[in-house]
Amino acid sequence: MEVFINQTSIDIFKGARLSDAVLKYSKESHRLLINHQIWLEDERGNSMDADGRLWDGIQLFIKHKA
Repeated sequence: MEVFINQTSIDIFKGARLSDAVLKYSKESHRLLINHQIWLEDERGNSMDADGRLWDGIQLFIKHKA
């Protein structure tokens, strides 16, 4: 399955959760995610839960807390 984080293609297993994809994208981003210093939104601006399931082709964008 292919998902996108900040327009970077990530190949991940079916049934993956958002945190799995972030870990594959960047260990540092994963650390920030689990420490609640960043969050991800989909292409419509909806916040995504770290334990949320992904689907093929989803576009995610990392947002940083101010």
